[in-house]
Amino acid sequence: MQATLASYEGLFGPYHPQTLAVTVALAEALSASGNRGDARRLLERAIFDLAKHHGRQHPLCIRALEAWSKLLHQERESPLFFKRDIVS
Repeated sequence: MQATLASYEGLFGPYHPQTLAVTVALAEALSASGNRGDARRLLERAIFDLAKHHGRQHPLCIRALEAWSKLLHQERESPLFFKRDIVS
């Protein structure tokens, strides 16, 4: 999936919804496999980019926020304390 992400970034650019969808899917796969650090970094980047370029109400942004919340819950952190730079 990492090669697919790199390919999408090259074809569509880093902020295209398709590229960001692959980013979120890769993050979800990484989280499911226990690689939560990389998953968290990808999700935080995707959330920031989606909110900035497509709006906080974009369905993919909401999906990324849900995945991020689930990840934080697994890490026993509260998702209620959003980083200001991620969601604002």
